Amino acid sequence: MRANDVNEMKNRIRHFRRRQNLTLKDLADSVGTTPQTISRLETEVMTLSADWLERLAVALGVHPADLLESPDRPDVPIIGVLGPNAALTRATPDETLLFELRGETPVAVRLSHAAGPYVAQEILVASRLSGADMAQAVGRNCLCGLSDGRILLRRVVQGDSATFTLVPLDPGGEISYNQTVQWLAPLTMRLSYL
Repeated sequence: MRANDVNEMKNRIRHFRRRQNLTLKDLADSVGTTPQTISRLETEVMTLSADWLERLAVALGVHPADLLESPDRPDVPIIGVLGPNAALTRATPDETLLFELRGETPVAVRLSHAAGPYVAQEILVASRLSGADMAQAVGRNCLCGLSDGRILLRRVVQGDSATFTLVPLDPGGEISYNQTVQWLAPLTMRLSYL
């Protein structure tokens, strides 16, 4: 990466600092500077050099590239937390993942409870489909956006020509036959933190 490239991109220092519940002073102490300097770097009043980028990445425990917001690498929104019965229980409007998934409309959820083969605290990333493309979701574990606004994690089975059967991932759950869905998002990735 050229030094000029750093100046052309927005940074995500504040995002990662807040995510770790750090104050400006906490982060400043970690990198050996003042809270005012951190504020200037976050608001892009001060130029973010490659040296600053490296120092901040080490202090925040992230890769330097994660601190840069690039138009070529869209954010993956975490749309909420899946709780009991693998149903979305609450939204997380400002939380995103940073990595590139080409040609897809990615969404993600964080699990608060285990669901089928997925364990609590994992993040599940899915590729959102709508319309005729939803046929690609048949036979896969998916996030399912129902017409009533609910979002569920289910195994998708073909229903009739315009609906789907949604099967819970855990034994004993209620199977939903011939459900009309707004969108389906087959799981493409699972992330767990050690």
